[in-house]
Amino acid sequence: MSAKSRKILFMPYNERISRLCDLAADCSKLCLVVWAYEYSEKYVELFEEYSSDTRVRQSREAAYAWAKGVIKMPEARIYILSAHKAAAESNNAVAEAAGRAVSQAASTVHSARHALGLALYGLTALAKKYGEDSAEVSKEITRLTEGLIKIAEEEKFKQEKWAKFLSKDC
Repeated sequence: MSAKSRKILFMPYNERISRLCDLAADCSKLCLVVWAYEYSEKYVELFEEYSSDTRVRQSREAAYAWAKGVIKMPEARIYILSAHKAAAESNNAVAEAAGRAVSQAASTVHSARHALGLALYGLTALAKKYGEDSAEVSKEITRLTEGLIKIAEEEKFKQEKWAKFLSKDC
């Protein structure tokens, strides 16, 4: 199978993202939720370059509302699953990977293990658009890694109000 036709081009054991994966393994779920939300907007915008479908953006916002305790899981779940479907229906490899990146970021509220999906699918979207060894992919690895370090070190998010199930991480 060619790299262009594979759904995902980066895996957690990929040497280029090993530092990011190691950092994520040491972060709290809440830290990863904040990181996934803050760093997924780029992929919403990338998806929207190829599609007028609003389900991907809506999933990001619904997941954040769930994390904040504004809505409950069943409502957020509808939006998140709908975004996965929008990605699959996009008929464009870049949009599909970008949509999956956002869907995985939104799913981080459910399980911290989904956080790396933001990077794995996000980098895949950029690789499909610019090439796997492009400067854009390298810059994004740095942006995601440095962003996670910044959020984990600052811990400003701990002073915010979160849903009870996430508050235990504060």
